[in-house]
Amino acid sequence: MARKAMNEFIRFNYLYRDSGNYKKFGSKIFTNPDQLSIEVIEYNIQLHLFSHEFFYPDCLGIKKFKSNRYEDDYSWYEFDSIEMLDKIDNPKKKMESINSFLAKLEEMKNFDIYLMGNQPTTCPKCGARTELKLD
Repeated sequence: MARKAMNEFIRFNYLYRDSGNYKKFGSKIFTNPDQLSIEVIEYNIQLHLFSHEFFYPDCLGIKKFKSNRYEDDYSWYEFDSIEMLDKIDNPKKKMESINSFLAKLEEMKNFDIYLMGNQPTTCPKCGARTELKLD
């Protein structure tokens, strides 16, 4: 039996920070069929995030945390880190690949929130309601 590569899975770590600076942490695991290096993946993730760290979870298939939203809270999440995993417990039969996730990031970035001004709008790609507050 052939031994599996050491970077078969990627864990994408993120957080939600509310206006009071309370944080909730989460992660999502992806397959890495092309055996991309952690440097290549991290570069491509940050390239397509708003300000190299922010994203809308709805656009990327990431479940939102259940929380009490306040008027000053933001709708975006923050990228924290990525890590390589050689195995995971109870893998799902059909997991999303990191390549698919990177493609979603690119689509999200193409929805240029800076052209919207300060008005809430809906992302045409994923239907996420944007509430970015620009100063």
